[in-house]
Amino acid sequence: MEASGALAQLRGRLEDSFGRGLATMIIASASNAADVSTIGIDATGFVRLAEKVSADQRVVDMWGTAGASDALAQWRQLV
Repeated sequence: MEASGALAQLRGRLEDSFGRGLATMIIASASNAADVSTIGIDATGFVRLAEKVSADQRVVDMWGTAGASDALAQWRQLV
């Protein structure tokens, strides 16, 4: 799968749990922390972004440590 499609799946999962606004904020924070632009993202950038998303405290609080780790493993398999 292309990284842009993987990003859409990541975004969808976050939106399901957090709603659109907070999901966008989490992705923006992760994008800044990983120094990755979501526009034209490549596989390497997507993995770095996914790592930051899964480490975000809001994600860990909502999904738990194991849930965030599982999500990261699934996201890595997308690219």
